[in-house]
Amino acid sequence: MSDRDDKTSDNITYVDLPGAPHVYFDIAPAHGVMANNVEIELAMRTLNPLPDGSVEVKFVTAGRLRCSQAGALHLRNALDAVLKMFEASKGPAAAAKLN
Repeated sequence: MSDRDDKTSDNITYVDLPGAPHVYFDIAPAHGVMANNVEIELAMRTLNPLPDGSVEVKFVTAGRLRCSQAGALHLRNALDAVLKMFEASKGPAAAAKLN
């Protein structure tokens, strides 16, 4: 993890589970708070062929994020850090950089 502001993360034991899902999404169309939990809906773009040969574009649910305020802060910090990587990159090889 890069540029940690939260020193409590140094005390966390992280275990990688190979079966954990990968979630791809294009937009986060809705968000809110319920029962003191952060809720974020994720959606991805799909192309649906129509009988006349044209294509219909729709956004469908890709997943739902639910977390505490602390989890949301960690997610925001991770997203800010990776967006800085994009800003600093000049070529496609840099896009594959991990922290």
